[in-house]
Amino acid sequence: MADIDLALVAEQQQIEAFIRLYKVPGLDIAVMVNHRWNMQDMLAHILAWHESFAHNLHMLAEGKPAEPPRGTLHDVNREGVLALRGVGIPRMLRRLRKAQRIIELHIHDDSIKLIPYRRPGTSYTRQQHLDVVRGHINQHFWELLDVYVAAKG
Repeated sequence: MADIDLALVAEQQQIEAFIRLYKVPGLDIAVMVNHRWNMQDMLAHILAWHESFAHNLHMLAEGKPAEPPRGTLHDVNREGVLALRGVGIPRMLRRLRKAQRIIELHIHDDSIKLIPYRRPGTSYTRQQHLDVVRGHINQHFWELLDVYVAAKG
């Protein structure tokens, strides 16, 4: 199996684990994860970045320029969460799955050499981007679990 296939499988597994977390019966999405965001906001954060990845990959596959988010990481994160306030968990999970399907559709396109993450910022190869996404989601997955168990323990 090629390296990109291994990276995709690892990323897919991380997405599925994250989605399953939000399907736990009785999950209290109002639990604060950090000083800014609750459980619902954290899902919005992941969704905003995943949709950005999917959109940019799709644009590049069509031979069009990518449209990565612009600004500081803090501003991009805040704007992504604010844009999704009021969107319910089921809808966000459907959108997350849709973004994942778009990624899976285009990730093997060899014509795509680099995918911009944000401007200004770094661009990544397809495999690097999958690794960054998996690591980002994994970090927040465990952060959510730790905080939730402590809050409900």
